[in-house]
This record gives sequence, C-alpha cells and structure tokens, in this order.
Amino acid sequence: MVILVTNMTEELKLSIVSYNSRGFNLSKQQYTKELLSKCSVLFLQEYWLADSQLPILGSINDDFLFTGLRFGNTNILSGRPYGGCAILWRSDIQATVNILDVDSNRVCATRLCNDVYRLLFICVYKPYEGSESMTDEFADQLAIIENIIEANSDCHVIIGGEFNADLTRPWMHNSMMTSYCDSNGLCFGTSHQHSSFDYTYLTKAVDRLCSLHDTDNMSDHEPVVLHLSVKFDVVQYVERIRNAHISWAKANNDDRTKYRHLLSQLLDLIEVPTGALLCTDGSCCDSNHIKAVNKYATDISNACSHAADSVIPHTCSRKQSRCAPGWSEHVQPLREKSIFWHRLWVECGRPYAGSVADCMRRSRAAYHYAIWRIRKNEAEIVWDRIAK
Repeated sequence: MVILVTNMTEELKLSIVSYNSRGFNLSKQQYTKELLSKCSVLFLQEYWLADSQLPILGSINDDFLFTGLRFGNTNILSGRPYGGCAILWRSDIQATVNILDVDSNRVCATRLCNDVYRLLFICVYKPYEGSESMTDEFADQLAIIENIIEANSDCHVIIGGEFNADLTRPWMHNSMMTSYCDSNGLCFGTSHQHSSFDYTYLTKAVDRLCSLHDTDNMSDHEPVVLHLSVKFDVVQYVERIRNAHISWAKANNDDRTKYRHLLSQLLDLIEVPTGALLCTDGSCCDSNHIKAVNKYATDISNACSHAADSVIPHTCSRKQSRCAPGWSEHVQPLREKSIFWHRLWVECGRPYAGSVADCMRRSRAAYHYAIWRIRKNEAEIVWDRIAK
C-alpha cells in the first residue's frame, strides 16, 4: 500500500488515511469509524460491498460524505478481480467537492476546490501481479490515472490506495509504477524526509511503509497516514498557454496560391535600397548602407510572415486537436481495435468473463498503454521526426 504526492512547497491542515479493510463486517466498520475520527479524508479499499450495500459507507459517520465503487450483484467473481475503493471526506471542509466520472472499476477520484487551493484525490485498488492479463490491466489503470491528472492539471495531486506493489522487489508492476511516477512528477511518500514508514501488510516479509498499528484493526492491512500542512498563499495557478503556429502541412493548393499573390503585393510595397545593393566595395563600412540592407532583409522577412499568417492555416492546442506526436502510428490502430471489441462486448450483453470480455479488456489496456507510452516518449518521437 503506497501513497503518492506531488511536490508541495506550500497552511491547509489535512490528515489523510488510506486503509485496506479486506472486507467490511461489524468490527471493521467500527474500526473505520475510529479512523474517520482521526482524519479529514479517508481512502478505503477492498470492502467488497455490492450495489445494495454501498450506502453503509455513508452511515458510518454522519460528518462524512463519500463516493465509492461497487462490484455489482449480477456477476459471479472468482479470484481477486477488484474489491471496491472509496473516498470519504468531512462534510464541513470549506471547499466545493466534485466527484469525477472515471471509466474504471478500480479508480475513483474527487476534486476539492475553493478560492485558495485545488486538490485532486485519487483512490485506487490495483491488480496484483500474477499473469500477463493482470499486467495489461495494471498498465490500463495507470493510463486512466494519468488521464485524470492531465484533465485536472490545475490541482495538487494525492493518490492513495492498494497498489499491490512492493518497491523493494524487481517485479514488473514495480518497475512500471516507478517509471510512471518519474514521468508524471509524482513521488512516493516513503521518500519524504519526514516519513517514518515501517510496514502495512502483515506477512513474514516486512515492508518499510507508513502505518498505524492499532489493536482494534481486524484487517491484515495497516492504515497509511499522511498529514499535510500546506501554505497555499504562495501558490499561483497559471493556465498553460499554447501559441498557435503556421502549419504548412495543413495548407492546400488554394492556400498556397493566396499566399503567393499576397506576398507578391507586399513585396511590391517594399522600398528597394538600390544604392546599398549596387555598392561594389567588398569591405564597405558605410553605416547607411548597412542599415538599409538590414531593413530590406527585415521587410522581406516580415512580408513573408504576414502573408503566411493571413492565409495559411494554424496549429491548434493539443486539447482542441485531440492528438499527440505518434498518435496516428502508435495509438489510432489500437483505438480502432479497442472500439471494435468494446462494441462487440456490448452487443454480447457486457459479459464479465469469456473470450469476448478478455479481448475487450486486452484491447482497451493496449490502447490506454499506447497513449501513456507516446506521452512519456513525446520528446523522442518529435526528435525522431525532425531527424527523418
């Protein structure tokens, strides 16, 4: 169990707890109630509540509101597919809370915003490492989390939950998670100078992670606690500015014809410095000649820029174009394949298991992982295109 935070230099006081309850019987409900008395926000995982039982989370403490995922009443599940995750927060927090719509049964997210701060809370319950399909889903969920963060780039990000990862071991999920955090500006709570982590899961192998060791906790997972004291008065939120540029690749023959005509008209208006251009002195030091030639070159350059700016199409922002370097080569084919299998899966009645369900999940995981890969390697893709 791991908590991830973006670097904060900033005084909002919050106590955030992440707890894998591994079921939700009466003793675990009582212990969860004790945790709520100690925190502002609670990330809860693996409670295994069906649709009709989910309101139990709202009855634990009247001072808390919640959002959570359920695994449903209709599907017969085997193994450890997903056990639910939820976020509970104090209703008296002086902020507007928005529950985000996330297309995942392993991730839930909320935004807490007011005039001073903007926080994004993400609770996850990731698959354990056991098969190739689990690794595909792990990558799929990482891509979903990245999409949430990118869509809420004005927020400080706190991610908590059950990652089913042991960073001390050379496992595939661990290396994927470490690489993912590095590329997205996330850091592990264990690496903070004020951390005092020991273990969170009771096995013979003890992990060095932050935890509470309470006698009343009947789960084999210990709660993780994060205390924040954030000074937001030094933080400014600046919208990212993308300037449009001339795109010759988007210009058609009509655009180029208009450009030539307009450029010809603008060039005719430029005064030609005949005296300076006809000077035959190879080492001419006449300041008037130098100024005249420089002005002439500048006027020609400005005419070209003005003509192109007036009639040639421009680039648009990444959000408007919905594309990224490498999209058409690496992502678009996988997106089309994912859409095909998703439609087929829907037409088959959205089965949980079977070959159609497996193909749907694998194609979606491959599609989401491709998005994450091109974003991670955007600079390399651009450099490679320039080289070619």
